Amino acid sequence: MTRIVLVFAASVMMLSCGVLKNSPKYKMTDGVYNTKIGEQKKQVYVENADDSMLVYRLEPGWKTNSYSGKAMKPTIYPRGVDKEIAASRYWKSSFDLDILTTPFKYRPSTSSFTPQLSNHLNGALYVGYRNDTYELSYKSNPIGKLHQRVTHLGFSAGLATGIGVTPLNPWVTDNNINVEYDGFIWSKAVCILMAVEKLNFGLALGMDHLLDSNKKYWIYQGKPYLGLTVGLNLN
Repeated sequence: MTRIVLVFAASVMMLSCGVLKNSPKYKMTDGVYNTKIGEQKKQVYVENADDSMLVYRLEPGWKTNSYSGKAMKPTIYPRGVDKEIAASRYWKSSFDLDILTTPFKYRPSTSSFTPQLSNHLNGALYVGYRNDTYELSYKSNPIGKLHQRVTHLGFSAGLATGIGVTPLNPWVTDNNINVEYDGFIWSKAVCILMAVEKLNFGLALGMDHLLDSNKKYWIYQGKPYLGLTVGLNLN
């Protein structure tokens, strides 16, 4: 069973490395965003050009009306400028698909065990609802020139499920077994994640279920845990 988990984890990591190179979540790519113009919330379309970022204001009903791109006058944000331009903020919401691992799980005390902190191999697939915010600003370099800077921050909430391993021994089974081995578990959790650039991390409230015949003895079977998660976005 441990071998199966290792193969699963390796496959997920190989997939994530390939996806990460093309994942648009942490980049401000072309698309529709929300922003504030004055005190009003508006929708805009952002287009990236070679030397600037173009922001087109979308009028109400734009989804059903057709517009000519030539007739729309964008606000232009050059990559480099001579004088500072006020920062602006854009955000959008989307479906979120991630791979997660929980390197640390805090398990509350039981009748026979004090609280435990575990760090065993695991991996999970996460599905949730996500909001990404991008701040467009200009920062001065060491020679005094101003260059465009986009800062990204994302928040997500959703559900995760996956597999992992856990040590089985007499102590965690109330002495109902007399051997030691790594058991195969199925985990499910509710997660709250924060994304800074490429990396996702957050908290998970979940429970584990041992998948072999000793599940009736395992003291953590179906019991809640609090975990620290780290992951990568897949979409």
